Amino acid sequence: MLDEKGIAELKRTYQDLGKRLEKIDKKQLPIIIRLAERLKELLEDIELVRDKDKNTWNPAFTTRMRLAKKGVELYKDLVQFEKDVAAEFEKGNLSVDAGKRLISIVKLLKDPQVVPARKEFEYFDELLDLKRRYDAAAEELAEQGRALRRERNRLERLLADLSALENERVDQEKVRAYAELLENLQALQKVRADYLDSLLSKPVAELIGLENPGLELPPKEELAGLKKFFSDYPEFGRCDVVKLCEFFGYSEKKLSHLCPETTRFRRVVAGNKSFFESIRFLKQTAFLKVDDSDGAVMDFYARQGEAAQKAVERIRELAKDRQSAREEYERSRQLEKRRGELSAYSKKELEAGMAEADRLLGLLESVPQPSGERPGIFSAFGSILRKALT
Repeated sequence: MLDEKGIAELKRTYQDLGKRLEKIDKKQLPIIIRLAERLKELLEDIELVRDKDKNTWNPAFTTRMRLAKKGVELYKDLVQFEKDVAAEFEKGNLSVDAGKRLISIVKLLKDPQVVPARKEFEYFDELLDLKRRYDAAAEELAEQGRALRRERNRLERLLADLSALENERVDQEKVRAYAELLENLQALQKVRADYLDSLLSKPVAELIGLENPGLELPPKEELAGLKKFFSDYPEFGRCDVVKLCEFFGYSEKKLSHLCPETTRFRRVVAGNKSFFESIRFLKQTAFLKVDDSDGAVMDFYARQGEAAQKAVERIRELAKDRQSAREEYERSRQLEKRRGELSAYSKKELEAGMAEADRLLGLLESVPQPSGERPGIFSAFGSILRKALT
């Protein structure tokens, strides 16, 4: 985005180019540009055919025919172009000078005298380049205007956000209550983690005698078989669940060194493999998930010590207004986040930025007309620019 100096230089370039274009009648200019562009294409095509014809040594018959056919087509295009020039002249859309220049180039190309035609066309090349640069300058001015408008709108939105934040009010009591609720829930998460660690470290003989909400023990018959096996083989009963699961992968020979009754082990212990492995991976499951809406789970945690009991009691008390407190807590976080994002701005700076954008927009829109009676292309561009900026 340009500053005042850049805008002034761009406007000066635009105005200088416009003054040069205004030497041509505004009614004739688009006609001359259109005809010049068309004639340039014909000239380039004729040059291409001529160069191919010169550079092709002993071409095949089909190649010579193709070049000859293209030459005939181009000649017809020149004849049609000549008629179009004459028609525009009859309508008063072309000056005598412009018409003569175009027809002169057409006659040279018919001979064909490409080099002299190219020389003659330099006048129109300069005109096309002038128009191209003028259009580019006009578009650059319009784009600078759009960029300034976008910047002004951005600053205006930031200013509106700052003003809105100043008027926002938060129920701090609800925010504090929800924060306390989260803190107590987090405390129970720690209780859960510690409890699961204790389960994983307990001897399996002791583990199968526990009752926990959500922990599905084997049927009574199988549970009795497990207790009897661990009583007969206490070295297995003293293992934690992780160590016990390792035995499931032992070969018969390796397992027989520890337990002569390998078939019994496979049937009684390994038969409950899914139970032991479910305990091994309890941390990755929803087992005893801290959920204040689950009364049984909360009752379980309330029995895990005085601190946990107090946390459960406070959670149940605070959960009565949970939804409203949560909404206010989230709104407070969003407001704080937005305040942090806007902390780099001040109202004074934003207002100054908007004023500067307005000043530069005014400078862009004030395109002075060149001296003379007719308004010309400058007044038209001024209207176009103002539309582009709104």
